[in-house]
Amino acid sequence: MLLTKEIELKIKQPNINYYLNLGYDVKYNDIIKIHPDNLPPYSRELIDVKCDVCGNTKKLKYFVYFKNVNKHGIYTCSQKCCQIKVNKTNKEKYGCDRPIQNKHIREKLEKTNIIKYGYSVCSRNEEIIDKIKDKYIKRLLKKYDYLNINYIKEHKANFKCEKGHDFDIDFALLGNRLKYGVTICPICNPVSSYNISDREKSLRLFVNENYDGLIINNVNDIIPPYEIDIYIPDLKIGFEFNGLYWHNELNKVNNYHQLKTDLCKDKGIHLIHVYEDDWIYKQEIVKSRILNLLNRTPNKIYARLCKIEEIKNKDLINIFLNKNHIQGFVASKIKLGLFYKNELVSLMLFGDFRKSLGQKTLKHSYEMLRFCNKLNTNVVGGASRLFKYFVDHYNPKEITSYADRSWSNGELYEKLGFKLDHKTQPNYFYIVDGIRKHRFGFRKDKLIKNGADPDKTEHQIMIENNIYRIYDSGHLKYKISLC
Repeated sequence: MLLTKEIELKIKQPNINYYLNLGYDVKYNDIIKIHPDNLPPYSRELIDVKCDVCGNTKKLKYFVYFKNVNKHGIYTCSQKCCQIKVNKTNKEKYGCDRPIQNKHIREKLEKTNIIKYGYSVCSRNEEIIDKIKDKYIKRLLKKYDYLNINYIKEHKANFKCEKGHDFDIDFALLGNRLKYGVTICPICNPVSSYNISDREKSLRLFVNENYDGLIINNVNDIIPPYEIDIYIPDLKIGFEFNGLYWHNELNKVNNYHQLKTDLCKDKGIHLIHVYEDDWIYKQEIVKSRILNLLNRTPNKIYARLCKIEEIKNKDLINIFLNKNHIQGFVASKIKLGLFYKNELVSLMLFGDFRKSLGQKTLKHSYEMLRFCNKLNTNVVGGASRLFKYFVDHYNPKEITSYADRSWSNGELYEKLGFKLDHKTQPNYFYIVDGIRKHRFGFRKDKLIKNGADPDKTEHQIMIENNIYRIYDSGHLKYKISLC
């Protein structure tokens, strides 16, 4: 830990007595040079502090520095550096990043738990479970005492609002509503709009016009207490219309869309999430994908009748993706297309692993970045033929790809031979001018360059500008090894 040797300081009231007690002969407004170690803990003077891990120097208010230096006099500039320091200490003591990973410590802990609680993990003991629940409930009652909670059941609480409504509300949603100062009662301020918007009505109409079988609207007995907007029992497909206001963080908890997707999956239902901005600005792509799910795609082409080409024309790729893929253009290394009568009808893109994802991969590892067909066209066997061409000509050792759970259940990847690696957590977007924008464009460093307060988080800055997050359903990460 390194501080600047001395800083210039103007003596102010009421701090003057502090410096007099240190032996300085000073008067009000005198300027003295002083080492930061002699500053009072509550001082707001800016000092240079060097991180003991990464070596970066950072300007901090002294009271912030004073609070963040541990008893050993070690300063770390970030949570990441702090964790590196902790891991290093643990490796020196226990030979691993965390003490619990040490075999002897783990065996000793399990043995003690069996003697005390009858289980290798103490939280399996019924008495411990009851104590945890009681502690959780007491903490919530204390935290929300001013709201007059009637009772708490699991992760929900029952209240009575000013208008006399009795209602249950999830604590995560309650926290969000209190945070943003909106009406808590979900009856006065519904979580979902029961007045169906014109856009949702147009989605319902499109599905009805293109499917002759049974369609049920607003089904609430399949994944209670949640509702499926549009459900087709014969196909086991559901559709959700996600309005950007009613589904942002003000009204939905962060895992809401993923939770509904998982609940439907457990029932064998493929749930599709249609976001409001996609329906407005990419409606033709959305309609084409829905027709494919309903087995109503009007045009069919067999891949064996097409010619495979490696495409170099970036403009052609850009136009095709923006017209036919809901996520639009992405830069890629390898671009493979199927052409039918000299027209591009199917496209598959590959690239090296993106460094921003923090992947550790083998040499000759690739990511499949995009696959799509021409609008309203089913290219039978197109994905298999393009994928086989890539494997035969580029000899990859490993290929990874991510399936967007808003639309995909991973069926295509499994047909190509991929294996599910894991499910990712929900990703968030910011809603700007009625469109979901990727969070990368709103990093804290960019916001600070535009004049934002550096002491606030990215999220705080965006909220102050009335720009809120909306979360998706996460992704399915697929991987195939060809070594």
